Amino acid sequence: MDSVLFIGAGRMGGLMAARLADSGVPLAVADLSEEALAPFRARGLPVAAQAAGLPGAVVITMLPTDRHVRAALLGEGGACTRLPREVVVDMSTAAPASTLALASDLEGRGTMVLDAPVSGGMAGARAGTLTAMVGGAPEAFARVRPLFDRMCGEVIHVGPVGSGHVIKALNNYLSAATLWSATEALIVGERLGLDPEVMLKVWSAGSGKSHATEVKLPNHVLTGTYDFGQTLELFCKDISIAGDLARRAEAQTPTLEALLAFWSAARDRLGGQEDITAIARLIGDSRLGGESILAAAPEAKEPR
Repeated sequence: MDSVLFIGAGRMGGLMAARLADSGVPLAVADLSEEALAPFRARGLPVAAQAAGLPGAVVITMLPTDRHVRAALLGEGGACTRLPREVVVDMSTAAPASTLALASDLEGRGTMVLDAPVSGGMAGARAGTLTAMVGGAPEAFARVRPLFDRMCGEVIHVGPVGSGHVIKALNNYLSAATLWSATEALIVGERLGLDPEVMLKVWSAGSGKSHATEVKLPNHVLTGTYDFGQTLELFCKDISIAGDLARRAEAQTPTLEALLAFWSAARDRLGGQEDITAIARLIGDSRLGGESILAAAPEAKEPR
């Protein structure tokens, strides 16, 4: 079993790293937050704010943006600046172009790169049921596969390096569409006197089924907790990556453009650190600016 240096022990990363530790993987953890490191320090594992001196043949990153990933690997005190690393696995959600540039830079150091973003949220990270979409060389994927299996329920090799981030960005575009539309539908039905739990049960058994109807709305909206575990700031970043990919592909994507406008307006209204499920409060309460959200989308008009 390869030794692992895990960089980024936040809400998602901490749960994923804990699964590796629980399954006996030799593990070191780096994070700027002492609070995030505390559970791993308590286990007696090597921990530090900077990764340069920590052991690990395989480096896994779970960080907010590609800028953070590059800094953690190649910046001052970066993981790949002093000790040799054999494989870097970026499990963040990042722009594919930045991953390709990173892979090119690390290739000269003898380090293979996989991009392996995940879907499934904090619940999936806690249960080990995440879906990983992995881009990179088949030999690197085969080597790291046992580590993926300890964190994920579904692991799919999707193509060359960068492919994982392409698919993840498009996945989050689909997720954005279903969460927004399902939330609107739920509020309409509730205002017409229908039981929201009954609506979700019907939709999840029919063609309206989605992660929104099966997980996000029943577990994080109807409960009033709004705690799925993904911020509006990072979700908008993901949708923006999908928009950039559409422009590169010279594809016409009016739905994607409208959704980015909706979600960006929600982020600006509610605050970037609010959970994505908090849009239910915005859509459901006209006093919070529902009309302005509708007006924000390109060519969007008030429904008649």
